[in-house]
Amino acid sequence: MKADEYTRSDSRGFSPMLLCRVVLGRIHYCEDRNPSGRQLEGKCAGGVGGGGYHAVLGDREKVNSTFREFIIFDNCQVYPEFLIWYSRVEPMRRK
Repeated sequence: MKADEYTRSDSRGFSPMLLCRVVLGRIHYCEDRNPSGRQLEGKCAGGVGGGGYHAVLGDREKVNSTFREFIIFDNCQVYPEFLIWYSRVEPMRRK
């Protein structure tokens, strides 16, 4: 799970994760291996020179065989709905 890469466990062994609703709108698709963050943000910026996009889909799954990333630049597009506390467990191994 991608979110697990960004958290640390507390003293009890629990990790926090926010589950959010996100409005993506018009999405700019990016499959560049090393994209320019400023250029991507520019494609989503409103006003003069803005690209008219509301979000970016960074297809890291295609480029690096990891995860697809949805990126927004406007906090108004996100609604944090749940705070989830979880603990990591070792995967079960078959005998």
